[in-house]
Amino acid sequence: MRKLAPRLLFLAFVAGGLLWWSQQRRPRDLRLAVDLTAMMPGDVTEVDVIVRRGGHALARHEVRYGAAGAPGIVELIVHATPRQAEIETALGYEGKPARRSVARVELSGSETARVRPE
Repeated sequence: MRKLAPRLLFLAFVAGGLLWWSQQRRPRDLRLAVDLTAMMPGDVTEVDVIVRRGGHALARHEVRYGAAGAPGIVELIVHATPRQAEIETALGYEGKPARRSVARVELSGSETARVRPE
């Protein structure tokens, strides 16, 4: 019995560590907000957002708003693990070329990540 108790404690410790590790790596629904208030959102007719990590695309959000223009803040959900990601934003204007910008942001489950395109 004396030799069995330490083995059971060790197995419980390993199982708890594996459970914690698997929960940390589990993909979650993370919120991302693209703030267009500095870009005159009424003039923006098209928004294309690509979320990448390690050169691989995690999500893409492409919307055409037409003559009404885009809202001040575009919110989207990204299903991924919480870590740093690269956000590429392309804003299309009526009769003008699209403006692209790239930013790095920390995606976390506790708060909404904000990006301001330049």
